[in-house]
Amino acid sequence: MNPHRPLTVVQIVPDLQSGGAGQSAVQMAQALCERGHRSIVVTEGGRLEGEVVRAGARLVHLPVASKSPSQIFANGRALAELARESGADLFHAQSRAPAWSCLIARRLSRVPYVTTYDNNFREQHSLKRLYNSAMVRGSKVIALGERIAKLIELRYGTPRDKIAIVDRAVDLSRFDPDTVSEERRTVLARNWSLEPDEKVVLLPGRLTRRKGPHVLVDAALQLREAGLKGIVFVFAGEGQAGSGYAADLWDRVHQAGIADLVRFVGHCPDMPAAYSLADLVVATVLQPGGPQRAVLEAQAMQVPVIVSDGEERGDILLASPFAAEAASTGLLYPAGNSGELAQALFKLLAMGKPARAEMGERGRGFVASRFPRQAFVERMLSVYAEVAMERRGPTSVAQALT
Repeated sequence: MNPHRPLTVVQIVPDLQSGGAGQSAVQMAQALCERGHRSIVVTEGGRLEGEVVRAGARLVHLPVASKSPSQIFANGRALAELARESGADLFHAQSRAPAWSCLIARRLSRVPYVTTYDNNFREQHSLKRLYNSAMVRGSKVIALGERIAKLIELRYGTPRDKIAIVDRAVDLSRFDPDTVSEERRTVLARNWSLEPDEKVVLLPGRLTRRKGPHVLVDAALQLREAGLKGIVFVFAGEGQAGSGYAADLWDRVHQAGIADLVRFVGHCPDMPAAYSLADLVVATVLQPGGPQRAVLEAQAMQVPVIVSDGEERGDILLASPFAAEAASTGLLYPAGNSGELAQALFKLLAMGKPARAEMGERGRGFVASRFPRQAFVERMLSVYAEVAMERRGPTSVAQALT
């Protein structure tokens, strides 16, 4: 093995849509190629493919989102062959089915793998626990936040030195309110059928039951019943393939009689403009996990946030709905409690635009100090280098990184 050759990292991500895993894969592909390393991204595909290719990474299509045991095994064999052909130093799995394929590939090719553990996977029974365990069987587990790290340690007995806490990253140059033109805002407002005097409550992200968007629907109904007017609730995200949850959510809106208040706009290609139109951004996640990328992006765009306590409070500066702290960037409410969410919405909407603007300014400052892209990249590269030492030795890795 040539000790001076760059690292070759194979990322495996189920899809390259606009979710956190896909965006993280793009960011690391860009960083690796910028540093002269080789990046290979294995995926079923998605709208972010072009960004991977433009970064200089190699794109490989495999059905890695499949949970079929036979397909997972076939993917493992394909990854092992890819590792031999490309001289891969490590695999990086972004989900559970890919993690199992990486485990198989490691045994066939002796190439180590790492995983990104980004939420509290449910473990209703022993088989589900076994399925989830692929995430901690690799050389290193990347935890998005301290809460996730503690969960991994407690649930699996994983040694702390095997867990690497890596905060998400926000592209502060893209998510900058000063860069969004009035034309972009006008076009999006027209597409969403917004009136100039309407207040906009935005819920970004996929419409899945785990993320709890139905809680916002119920809160919207309560605000309507309380007599609040001039508020529009925009759900900017797609439903999960094969799930009927998004259709059920629309039925819930119609049955509640609030279809005039709600916009389901699907995927939004211009999220900076979307945030710039929002008076508030809401995250309704039901299960504890790491900080959602959309919440950080919203804060970077100087928009106050209302977040369920499924988020890690230490990763986002929040106060309770009844005691907004001077240093807060938004409000916290109990996950799944639509009544508390309605009260938090009422409080922030009633406090006035100047006070919300101050919250927003604090939010951007907080994200800029805690979640810059450079810190994320450096931390991830250090994890890759540590794991690559298993295969190449510390001296050769040090030479490759200099």
